[in-house]
Amino acid sequence: MLQKQLTTTKFVQEEKSILSLQHIVKTFDGKRSVLDNIQFSVQHGEFALIEGKSGSGKSTFLNIVGLLDTPTKGDYFLDGKRLNTKRIHSFSRIRSERIGFIFQSYQLIEKLSVKDNILLPYLYMKNNIDSTVLQKMDEMLCRFNLLDMKNKEVALLSGGEKQRVAIARAIIKKADIIIADEPTGNLDAENSKIIVEEFKVLKEQNKAVIVVTHNPYYFTCADRNYTLDKGRLC
Repeated sequence: MLQKQLTTTKFVQEEKSILSLQHIVKTFDGKRSVLDNIQFSVQHGEFALIEGKSGSGKSTFLNIVGLLDTPTKGDYFLDGKRLNTKRIHSFSRIRSERIGFIFQSYQLIEKLSVKDNILLPYLYMKNNIDSTVLQKMDEMLCRFNLLDMKNKEVALLSGGEKQRVAIARAIIKKADIIIADEPTGNLDAENSKIIVEEFKVLKEQNKAVIVVTHNPYYFTCADRNYTLDKGRLC
C-alpha cells in the first residue's frame, strides 16, 4: 500500500511539472558517469538555479534538459508525458517552440544584424513575424539598452551587448521553458540587474526558468537552489 502511495505521489508531481528528469545517467566512455542518477523537475512559474564547479557536469545537464543531447539512462517527461530520448533529432519543433536557450558562448550569427539574430527563431516556428512581434522586440531592445543598435552587425558588438542580444532572442518567442548558462557572465552590475528583472517577469508570466550561474544575485530570486557536484544534483 505504501509503495502504491509513493508511486501515485511521484506521478502527480510529474504531471504538475512542465519538465521532469528521472534517474538520468550520462556517460561518454561507458565507465565514468558525467551525470549520476539525476532527479530534477521544474513547474510553470518556477525559477530553478543550479550552481557547481567547472567540470561538475553543468553543460551536459543543460544539454539534456534542452533536448540537445540524450541521456545514457533515465526518463525525460514533458508536460507529464515521457519522451523517447533516443529520437532526439525529432525534437527540433519542441526546441524551437517550447525552449528558449541562452548560451554562455552566445551562439549568434556574427554577420547578421541584431534585429535578424533576435528574430531568427521564427524561421523554425509556425508563428509569423507581425507588427506585434516587432513592437515587442523594440520594447525589449529599449529595456536592454540596445535599440540604437538594432540594425548593427553583431560582429561589431561588445561581449556584454552580444549576451543581451542572445537573451532577447531566447525570450521573444514566448517559450515555456527558458534555459540559461551563466546569462550575466559578461554583463556589468547595471545590465545584470536588468536581465534578472526580466527573468522575474518571465516567472510571473508562468514560464519555467532554469539558470546555471555563480552570480550571487540570483540566489535571492530562485524558488529552488541546486548544487551539481561530481555528477550528482542535490
